[in-house]
This record gives sequence, C-alpha cells and structure tokens, in this order.
Amino acid sequence: MKSNIIISAPHIIVPNNYWTPLLGETLRDAGLITEAQLQTVLGDKQEYKEQKVGEILALRGWLKQETVDFFAEEWTRCLEQGAKYPIGEYLKQAALLNQENIEYILYIQKRLPMKFGKIAVNEGLLKKRTVNFFLENLFCQPSIDTIFLT
Repeated sequence: MKSNIIISAPHIIVPNNYWTPLLGETLRDAGLITEAQLQTVLGDKQEYKEQKVGEILALRGWLKQETVDFFAEEWTRCLEQGAKYPIGEYLKQAALLNQENIEYILYIQKRLPMKFGKIAVNEGLLKKRTVNFFLENLFCQPSIDTIFLT
C-alpha cells in the first residue's frame, strides 16, 4: 500500500486512508459538480437530514445515481488497488461513459495518435478536469504529465 510522506523532523509517514475526502468534495474535485452545487446540496442536507448528499445530487438531476454510487461505494477501493483496468473501464463504471462511447473513442484512437481522454474531451463526452482527476488519482499521472496542460 502506498503512503503519502510528509517530510519534516522527525519524518512522519501518513497512510493514504488517514484522510478520505467527503463525497461532495470528491465529486467537486472531479469536475462533476460545481462549488455552488455542492453548497446548495449541503444547504438541502440541513433541511432534509435523512437524505444523503448523493441522493440529493441525483434527485436534483445533477448527477446520475450510478455515478454517485460509484464514488460513494467503489472509488476508495479503486484508489487502494491502483489502476487495474484502462481508464475507459473506470469511466464506464462511474456511468460517465457507456460502451458505445468507449467503442467510438477507440475507433477514433485507431486512426489518430491521440490519448483516450483527449478524444473523450474533444468529442464533448467529458470535461478535461474529470479526465485529469482520474489520471492523477488512479494512474498517478500529475497534471504536468497529462495531455491537458493549462
């Protein structure tokens, strides 16, 4: 299991699972919801205490329930295991792409020397922030190494 290392005196090793971001923060960081949407949902949560953040997001129509479920139930396990599958498979599990989208991207990729994520963004299927989020977290590719330098 990988660990984050904080360099100080004395050296301290902090396990990756020491701090797990909340679902809303993760979805915001992935570019799937905005900060304003997150704040709205958190406000709704105060009024509807029995509702979960993910349920509110799905009820408002801001995300598919399958996407919320993936990040609520599977994301941490994916991070712990590291990338075992191509990025398209994770995006499909998160209900961000379907099999038809993946096949279309792979079709284009056979004809053009472009990365999967770049094609998905160019075709308007995903935001580049979302692709970078998956690359950085699952494939350990910091933004500087991705195709999307900003």
